[in-house]
Amino acid sequence: METVEFHVSPDGKVYYQIPGKEEKRLTKFSTEIISPLITIIRNRFPECYARLATLYKENAYQMADRFIRCNFGEHDLLTEDIEEDILNFEEVRCPLRGVCQDERIICKPKSLVRLSKCEKEVVKLYLNGCTLDSIAEKLRKNRSTVKSQLLRVRDKLGVKNCREIIKVLRLGGFLL
Repeated sequence: METVEFHVSPDGKVYYQIPGKEEKRLTKFSTEIISPLITIIRNRFPECYARLATLYKENAYQMADRFIRCNFGEHDLLTEDIEEDILNFEEVRCPLRGVCQDERIICKPKSLVRLSKCEKEVVKLYLNGCTLDSIAEKLRKNRSTVKSQLLRVRDKLGVKNCREIIKVLRLGGFLL
């Protein structure tokens, strides 16, 4: 998915902007945004997808609209909301924060990525800034084994390179 910035207007309408293009209102015809977003939600946040599908009877527009409102509704200029399939969740002001039954399900959902015990060990050290060599030394493993485990994590997360592992795991709400 392309780089996208979302915001919700004071009257409750969702808008999106792709860099270099004009801002548009999200509608049921915005399939260039809705389809890839729903795919990401289904693949990375299965509990969220199931809840949205139940609430909105699998209406992709309504599912995407709710997900955007709960996770990207603020109009900030610090980071794009979606950058190359990486979701940068925002702290959206919501009157139901703390009492919403869908908090941590739809709002800032946790992702279920199944990593082996060894992959978790490697990734935790990698997230703390350790190099492949230092990870291998700390875990008493061969450097190539550590590299293979990191590449498997990259593939499971669906990111293009190992640096994106850090971004996705820190910002994307993944459970390790």
